[in-house]
Parts: sequence; C-alpha cells; structure tokens
Amino acid sequence: MSIQPGTGPQGLEVGRASRSLGPGRWAQRGAALLLDYAAVALFAYLGRGAHEGGRSAGEVLEVALPFLAARLVVAVLVRASSLRLWPGGVVAWLVTWVGGLALRAWGGGGTALPFVLVALGVLGALFLGWRLVWWLVRRPRSRRRG
Repeated sequence: MSIQPGTGPQGLEVGRASRSLGPGRWAQRGAALLLDYAAVALFAYLGRGAHEGGRSAGEVLEVALPFLAARLVVAVLVRASSLRLWPGGVVAWLVTWVGGLALRAWGGGGTALPFVLVALGVLGALFLGWRLVWWLVRRPRSRRRG
C-alpha cells in the first residue's frame, strides 16, 4: 500500500489529474462507464417491471438517475483498473450502490431494506458479470492441447 499523495490502496490512483492517460486508457474507462451505465439502466428497467411500474424512459430514469450519478463520481475519482474485476469492478459496484442509495434517500426515494439488498445483489451481478466475461474473453490462452 502506498502512502504517496493521490494513490489509494491496491494502486487505485484517486483524485489525480488524468493528463497521463493515453488514448487506450480513455477508451477503456469510457467502455467501462458505458457498460456500467447499461447495467444500471437494466437494473432500473427490470425493477420497474417487477413491481407493476411503468417502463417509460422517465420512470426508468427516476430509479436509475441516483445510481448513474454515483457511477459518474467513480469515473472521476478512480482512474485506473476500470475493466478489471478487482479492484476496479468492486469499487465501481460498491461506490455506485452506496452513492446511489444515498442520493435516492436524499431525493425522497425509497430505501426499504429489500430494495437495498436487491440493488446490492443485482448491481453486483451486472457490474462484476460483464467484467468477468471480459476477463474470460481477453485472458491469455495457456498451452494449446494437441
């Protein structure tokens, strides 16, 4: 663990200017942000439908917006490891979950325990799920059989 200013645990560089990021890193961060946004939108869409709610864009956005804002905070504060399962995926998931619930409560939205637990599980499965698939597809192949 580093005690350098701006460097958090596990090598997450927190709060530093992003000038040193190359074009590939910006593309990875953008891809991670878009896939996480899609995960939040899917969570909100499925949740609205499961409770006989409407699935109009406005109604889905009402549920998704606090979580989307929280995920944006992650994108601003944590610049490394966006596509990795650990620590990037876990940090994105948990900060999005906590921040989204806090913003939802602040805005007068419901934070009943069942919703909190479902949000934790579904967001975790979606945020970590696509990263696991990404890792499985991109991992180096070991010796080929033959």
